[in-house]
Amino acid sequence: MRRPVKADVMPWLARALSSAPRYSLQRSLHSIRAKVRGERDLVQVFVNPRDPFGLPLLQALIQLQERFRVRFRLHTVWQLDDEMYPEPALWRSWAQQDATALAQLYGFTPPDRPTSPSETELTAATARLLDAEKTDDALMTAVRVLEALWRSDSNSPPETETAGYDEARLSANERLLRRLGHYQGSMTRYRGEWFWGVDRLDHLERCLTEQRLNRGASNTVFFTRTWSELTNDAPSVADGLKTTDTVLEVFFSIRSPYSYLGLERAIQLASAWNISLQLRPVLPMLMRGQSVPDTKKWYIFHDTKREARKLGIPYGFVADPLGPGVERCYALFEYARSLGREIAYMRTYARAVNAEGIRSETDAGLRVIVERAGLDWQTAKTRLNDESWREWAESNRKAMYECGLWGVPSFRYGTVSCWGQDRLWVIEKEIKKRVETSSTQGVYDPTNDAEVT
Repeated sequence: MRRPVKADVMPWLARALSSAPRYSLQRSLHSIRAKVRGERDLVQVFVNPRDPFGLPLLQALIQLQERFRVRFRLHTVWQLDDEMYPEPALWRSWAQQDATALAQLYGFTPPDRPTSPSETELTAATARLLDAEKTDDALMTAVRVLEALWRSDSNSPPETETAGYDEARLSANERLLRRLGHYQGSMTRYRGEWFWGVDRLDHLERCLTEQRLNRGASNTVFFTRTWSELTNDAPSVADGLKTTDTVLEVFFSIRSPYSYLGLERAIQLASAWNISLQLRPVLPMLMRGQSVPDTKKWYIFHDTKREARKLGIPYGFVADPLGPGVERCYALFEYARSLGREIAYMRTYARAVNAEGIRSETDAGLRVIVERAGLDWQTAKTRLNDESWREWAESNRKAMYECGLWGVPSFRYGTVSCWGQDRLWVIEKEIKKRVETSSTQGVYDPTNDAEVT
């Protein structure tokens, strides 16, 4: 009998680590610890002045403070580790645009200044944030600091005073962040669980409600606008509205858990609006020579499980296709596309490796995927050594970078592009605009009000 190898064990380990009993036990342990320490109502907040997502986050936390009996403890950090941000220049440009769109979605002050803050301004803001940590109204003070730093209509002269800059305290905050298991700012942490920016505050709201920390009787979860209304306004077939001919492009990696969620949601969006979907697979970051540190990898794994559970998408029985699994997947993509089955094929593959523990690097596992997708296994076997996919995968990567994006899943619809399954509402907004224009004018002008986010 063949002895089990690591690849045999990992899907079952992933399944155990993402199981409901494991999460329940973890939360119970953290709840006991918080109660013993008198921290049942304590939420830690990590803010980096260089990260524009901090401004909408702090404004959202002010609202949470009005709805929940909760204390926020502010920690200022500074580092942006290169290995966590493989394309820092692209990240800076994207982050400000994306944070601005998110702030506008919730009616917050956007971080929309036309030029990036100078190092002098950033250092001064850091000093003020470190001072704010010592006060009772740290959140409000921090909001004012980041508004002065990031908003476009600030009438205040640039802040240059650095008297409060405490390098030892800053270093201690960064050590705490790493010790607790994270690597970036715009994060909140409650009972051992991490929540990124405004996007994950719906999970925090539910946690606080479970702890009965509501100030009133309402259990309403407010921060859901990035996902809960997707396709709600899509016309029914009976409406007879003409959809556009513009294709929704999906830049996708078969190894990316977020791509899996994004693909499921993009298929839902395209179907609801009757638009065409074009899959543009790219190589995973690790196969492109970029690193994904363990801290980042495990946060993504657990965050994907949390998001998948919320969206009703199975996830957690993961058989990582890195290497041969990815190559075999892409080698058969053109075959699937020649039959008009590429979306069914990629969706089947993604579900198999993310939710069913199917080993795609083995013939037995790959055959299951191929036949489920409606393809012929004997034909597929003859195409597994085809290397031509490397050219189009690289072409897709370059097209993604031309959008100002570098990570997956990314989406492009006409001239509008966005990164992340959390931003499909941006695409739907553009779809609505085009459908409304075509229905009232008969013809859509692609240069009208085009914007890139």
